[in-house]
Amino acid sequence: MQSTADVSGAPTGLEPETNSPRPAGGSFWRLALVGLALLAAAMVVHLTPIRAWLADAEKIRARLTGLGLWVYPVSIVAVTVLVSCGVPRLLLCALGSVVFGLWPGLIVTQLGALLGNYIAFLVIRHNGRAWVLNRWPKLTKWADMIHDHGIAGVFLVRQLPGHAMLLNTCLALSHVKHVDFLVGTLLGALPEAIPAALVGAGMVKASMMDSAGYLALAGAVVAVIWIACGYMLRSMRQRISVEELESKDGG
Repeated sequence: MQSTADVSGAPTGLEPETNSPRPAGGSFWRLALVGLALLAAAMVVHLTPIRAWLADAEKIRARLTGLGLWVYPVSIVAVTVLVSCGVPRLLLCALGSVVFGLWPGLIVTQLGALLGNYIAFLVIRHNGRAWVLNRWPKLTKWADMIHDHGIAGVFLVRQLPGHAMLLNTCLALSHVKHVDFLVGTLLGALPEAIPAALVGAGMVKASMMDSAGYLALAGAVVAVIWIACGYMLRSMRQRISVEELESKDGG
């Protein structure tokens, strides 16, 4: 799934497909590269001094959980501030799983990332809209394609390769509803957040075999996500093409 999300022009990730053939082995090589990257990560962690640093994560986790339940809302607020400032959420997601464990870390970072993205969305929609339109007017073309697709449109936008701030900007320029933004962002962040959380949780396992199991699961999740999002994106493109043809015929 490719996109040319460029601030100098409208991103074309949701535009209708052409009939040009795609390389049949493209997806295979992408999955192979992901698998090799995860395998390399496991080897680096267990065969380098990084392992000693990760061992301290257990001590950090014990200290934080010893602070009581307040540690979770405080961590959510911290993630919210970092994401709203542009810090990559996937990095925070992996770190959250290292510190809190897989599911608590995933929940904390997802809630914080959702709030951080929503703050950026609100700021751009209510205070920065005119500035963005003046600087990058072509972004409105992409924004216009989003608002008619509700939660599904927001979900698919979250799968496009691009910085969260750019995606938040395009969504803020569209007429997407607040509830669609929140639900679509929450669901749309999971396909990348779950593998990142699995990687983080796998890195602190005692043996390379245990880590490899988590990383293999992360790779499998990535594969399923790519396949599912590919079908959803093609369906959305076909719908856009049909709507364009109907509008031309009606005109």
